[in-house]
Amino acid sequence: MTTSPLQILLRHQNFMLAWWAGLISWIGNGAMFIALPVYVYSRTDSTVATALSVMTGAFATTVLGQVAGVFVDRWHHRRTLIWVNLALAVVTLAFLIGLNLPWWTILPVALAQAALSQFLGPAENALLPTLVGEHLLPAANSLNALNNNLARLIGPALGGVLVARSGFAGVVIMDALSFVLAAGLLLLMRVEDGPHQPATTRQPGAFGQEWLAGLRAVQGQPLLMLSFGLAALVGFGEGFISALMAPWVSTTLRGGGLELGYLMSVQAVGGVLAGALLATFAGRFSTVKLLGWSALLSGLLLAVIFNYALVYPILWPALVLTALAGLPFTAWGTAQMLNLQQESVPEVRGRVFGSYFALFGGAQFLGMAVSGVLGDRLGVQIINVDAMTYLLAGVVALTAVGRYGRKHLVSPQPD
Repeated sequence: MTTSPLQILLRHQNFMLAWWAGLISWIGNGAMFIALPVYVYSRTDSTVATALSVMTGAFATTVLGQVAGVFVDRWHHRRTLIWVNLALAVVTLAFLIGLNLPWWTILPVALAQAALSQFLGPAENALLPTLVGEHLLPAANSLNALNNNLARLIGPALGGVLVARSGFAGVVIMDALSFVLAAGLLLLMRVEDGPHQPATTRQPGAFGQEWLAGLRAVQGQPLLMLSFGLAALVGFGEGFISALMAPWVSTTLRGGGLELGYLMSVQAVGGVLAGALLATFAGRFSTVKLLGWSALLSGLLLAVIFNYALVYPILWPALVLTALAGLPFTAWGTAQMLNLQQESVPEVRGRVFGSYFALFGGAQFLGMAVSGVLGDRLGVQIINVDAMTYLLAGVVALTAVGRYGRKHLVSPQPD
């Protein structure tokens, strides 16, 4: 009797410790994602100030992501996660200092928190292939997608409750404790984890060369180039929805903050379901096919969501369709992470992920800027650019299936 990859992973102590650590810290992040802009706006009544408080994250991702990847490849991955979580706990508590100071004093704290967080994604994704075998990677990434969507579902709701009952300080304390608890779980792992590039092999002043080596590793792999190209395309479209979602809800759906919150939550519901399904079935599909079909389905659903309300401005169809869209969105993200892990060698994997996140963040930032200008001139329906980028990404990925799709079928193996 064969044992499914999902069953193996649920009994895999190191993986489950990392999984729970990620879930707990992501829940804390989700709570802070809601609490910080609410706090800033309550003190300033300024949308500019509120925007500045959340733009620190996009800035840190774009500028520091690749730098973080170089260091992640130098350091022990598990130890990096432990120390970064502990450092985040200390930095998060610094928000408490700004409670009695001018509002802008929290901006350096938010920037420091965002900068430290850039080490987490590359380190987590570089560590995962060392914890599980190749045949378990599809299921492991699917469970991580489930993890992220659970956090998106729980974290913002928890943040809203804490802000209402305990104020911003309550969220700060909870977020800091989540990082400490995550570090404690990672400490319980028993895994041989060494740096892929020993210090004795590095030359002084070689930082720039190491960074360029990570970029060259991407250039030499067609499927890595495919993932990076798709990230730039979809990231640009995501900038449109990030900037125009609230105006679209107000103008087209004739709703407000409550309706926007509902839409954000139901997408996470679909993502939780997708994570559970992919954990069982992801290994049966070509990674490239999964990228293509999930992008196409995402684009089609987005096109319907953005346009049905022009003739039928009722909320419930958007809620249903957004929940459904959570499935292909999650499949898309899972396939991207899996492809990057499979196609990058351990020595540069941190830099590959750092560059990927930086590229996506930069494309998203550019999309935000362009959509802001076009939205004022052409109206909020320019948000449809997001749907078009997903559709184009799907076509590009499926075109690549003929050359690369068969190579990446991953079959579950028995325990």
